[in-house]
Amino acid sequence: MEHSYLSPQRPNYDGAVSEAIKAAADFWGGGAKRMDVGIADEQGMVYRRVRAWGAAEYTRLTNQLKNRGFANEGAGRGFDDVFRFVGEEVPA
Repeated sequence: MEHSYLSPQRPNYDGAVSEAIKAAADFWGGGAKRMDVGIADEQGMVYRRVRAWGAAEYTRLTNQLKNRGFANEGAGRGFDDVFRFVGEEVPA
């Protein structure tokens, strides 16, 4: 699994995204198909891209994000899915 920041700004819930990536990553790599997930900031702009490899790694990532208070907005903006934080405020 790979990730990159598209903006220098980091929302206060960015740590939860990092935890989801760590929990979902496959040590051996994923499959051959890449799937890009965007993470939106408070204004709805995608600030971080997470690339999962294969369906299993992608499914683990999306489940980890949902378990941490993120909602799937669906595909768009060049991503297979975009997630936004809808859970309770995460302490800084």
